Amino acid sequence: MAFFLGIDGGGSKTRCVLGDEQTLLASGSSSGCNVLRVGEACAQSSLQAAIHEACVQAGVSPRVIIRTCAGVAGGGRREIAEVLRRVIAGIVGGEVEVTGDTEIAFEAAFGSRPGVIIISGTGSMAYGKNARGETARAGGWGHAISDEGSGHWIGVAAIREAMRFHDRGESPGLLQDLIAAVGAKSVEELVVTVNKNPEPDFAALFPLVLAAAEAGDLVADAVLKCAGGWLAELAHIVIRRLFNGAAQVRVAAHGGVVTSSARVKDSLVERLQAQWPGVDFVCGEVYPAGAALERARRGTGRMAAGPS
Repeated sequence: MAFFLGIDGGGSKTRCVLGDEQTLLASGSSSGCNVLRVGEACAQSSLQAAIHEACVQAGVSPRVIIRTCAGVAGGGRREIAEVLRRVIAGIVGGEVEVTGDTEIAFEAAFGSRPGVIIISGTGSMAYGKNARGETARAGGWGHAISDEGSGHWIGVAAIREAMRFHDRGESPGLLQDLIAAVGAKSVEELVVTVNKNPEPDFAALFPLVLAAAEAGDLVADAVLKCAGGWLAELAHIVIRRLFNGAAQVRVAAHGGVVTSSARVKDSLVERLQAQWPGVDFVCGEVYPAGAALERARRGTGRMAAGPS
């Protein structure tokens, strides 16, 4: 019996699925394995933990896996792909392919068909492919200069907007929640904490902002709706480049932000359909780890340099 492994490695979570030629046998998960964010040692630890969990469930050794496909954040860059391929090859047996997590998510949503996928997790980007096989992306250049509408962006935006209220002499409930969430006791301590190097994990504030919006906080609500607008803009750029003039464009959304927040997704859909009435949103869960498993079974056997 041959065993195959599919990996979906993001900035916050790593998921893997193990299967034979036809059956999904086990799965595993751990923390994020984005080398640029967590470093090689932490990425290796995360990958090892997720793979070990799946192999223990299936009762097999990682060394008997004959082919692995990993769609990992940053994996579309050749230098990052080389590091990750070496790390994964040290854990499993057989051939290892590394590509960008966006490419795997696109395959999960559309297979070989044209479309546009919007991803918003720790980071964000939009990626598309048309019927001619042409591709385009927007965003995803890292949180220092990009990643609008992502979990990181939402965390930073929530603090920024709450501080604007503070400057006007107001103290929204969200501000007090944010102070507590970063371990501070005052606005002054909050400012010091968020400006430290290394900076705090701003994406970890997303659940707090989500809960505040659901409880009626207007500042949090506005931040989430603005995030949806930014994601729509990323998709708009890709659609214009690849599908300008098309009567209909299929669009899918994936990532913890859009799957967790109806406000973000509703704002995204509303803004994008106002610009492109022919947008057809694909419903249902996008399962990149499963797509990576199928790709491993097909034996693509190449080092990819696709979108990250």
